[in-house]
Amino acid sequence: MLGGKRLIARRPLGAVYSFSLPAPMQKTGFRSTAARYLSASRGSMSGANHSLPVSKAPDVEYCRRLVQQHDLDNYLVSLFSPRPVREAVWGIRAMNVELVRISEVTTSTTAAQMRFAYWHDTIKRLYSDDPVQTPISRCVHDAVRRYSISRTWLRRLVSERERMLESPTFETVADVEKYGERAYACLIHPHLEALGVRDMHADNAARAIGVATAIVNFTRSVPLFLSQGRCDLPRDLIVKHKVDLDSLYRNPQPTAELQSAVYEFATKAYTRLCGASEIYVPNAPRAAFPALMAAVPAKEWLERLESADFNVFDRRLQQRTMRVLWRLWRASRRGTWIDASNLSK
Repeated sequence: MLGGKRLIARRPLGAVYSFSLPAPMQKTGFRSTAARYLSASRGSMSGANHSLPVSKAPDVEYCRRLVQQHDLDNYLVSLFSPRPVREAVWGIRAMNVELVRISEVTTSTTAAQMRFAYWHDTIKRLYSDDPVQTPISRCVHDAVRRYSISRTWLRRLVSERERMLESPTFETVADVEKYGERAYACLIHPHLEALGVRDMHADNAARAIGVATAIVNFTRSVPLFLSQGRCDLPRDLIVKHKVDLDSLYRNPQPTAELQSAVYEFATKAYTRLCGASEIYVPNAPRAAFPALMAAVPAKEWLERLESADFNVFDRRLQQRTMRVLWRLWRASRRGTWIDASNLSK
């Protein structure tokens, strides 16, 4: 319906940035292999707290399986980090899975609030060296103690998921971007800290990737939520493109108006990923790249969406492909997820 429109960020980046970025610094480039990334990551952890863990192998395996089952893309991303970092990431990602599932398994607002109160208390006890005795809590406690994970990220993760339960709709694209910077980037920041990276450029890249990931997830869920009588696309895009939600609730199907709204939304995400790769990643420590590879699955899905002419109902978009793993491997060797072809035209 869109006549083969392409993601706008394939044009030169300076012409399409819609968000504030500092002036580009001189690119240093990445010629390192995946082995060098991992080596640099190990070296950066020399100051970590290596006190005896409270989690056991079954706890780690529980978290690993939970993330693999419910967050496959980020599970694959984690495989490019050293084993101890991987286990820390699994614990935090498993916690996120449980937070996301609260809205799915509770039948009342009161029950959901009680679960979020439990997680607020869990975070408090993690930093009091008194973890709740569950597999996830023990694994996250070890991550906090070993890598000095900032309390801010875990608190924010719980608070933002709770806020989403209270107000599940977005008025503007800017609201979605703000949510992505807080709810999704706060999963990348602990990964960076576990790698021994505390760097402004890496943090800026994490925020951009968080925004893109939020947009991808909301776009990906449009068919499911329409069938449930809701839509997570921001209100300003719905109004701008004259999307008839009442009609879509009754009969979810592709429309020219919906595809136009999705195209504009997806372009925001793709631009963020290109900007992070071109400006922030080259100036961040090499050790940060395994965490920033969270951008790869988002970019891969956006390009499949483009191939489907921005039709979110295309069944191919709901399928998981191992092409993501190959893209991750290639990105780890090249130090970037952007090809020269992405920046042409």
